Amino acid sequence: MEELDKVATRRDIVELAERMDRMEERLVETMRTMQTELLRGVEGLIGGMTLRMRKLEADQSNLDASVSGRVEILERRLFEIEKRLAIQPPGLPPVS
Repeated sequence: MEELDKVATRRDIVELAERMDRMEERLVETMRTMQTELLRGVEGLIGGMTLRMRKLEADQSNLDASVSGRVEILERRLFEIEKRLAIQPPGLPPVS
């Protein structure tokens, strides 16, 4: 109980403020270190994701080219069939 009844002196208050300032400086430094570590981790993650995205884009581009080529072949074959059978393709005016 005696400890609680003590009156704080100006010196006690100044020492407490100084200790709090030092504690704040350490806390800010620790937070900056944590932020740096998080940013480094995210940077590594982004690097891997970028590579994966580039591969997906290349795969998609190759797939698009392949599908376009196959559709073109099918269109040519269908045109040849329609020509042999004298079938008018849809959407074109009739040939006289």
